[in-house]
Amino acid sequence: MSAIKIREDRVRRLLARAGYRLKKTPARSHLRKYFDTGYTIVGYYDNIGVLGCYSRMYEATLEDVEEFAARARVF
Repeated sequence: MSAIKIREDRVRRLLARAGYRLKKTPARSHLRKYFDTGYTIVGYYDNIGVLGCYSRMYEATLEDVEEFAARARVF
């Protein structure tokens, strides 16, 4: 597994514990032509965007998502 995939899986677990879901730019999205791989965090039950969906969908980077997950951590 690549280092990016390991980081994504770790963040997905942290967000799931805090009640969020991580969504990644789909592989066949038209956005991949113009932008790098992006992420969006949505609420688990209400599906409302929390991070990465302000000016366009999937605009957050993996570093932004990791920072959010560290602040949203539930113990």
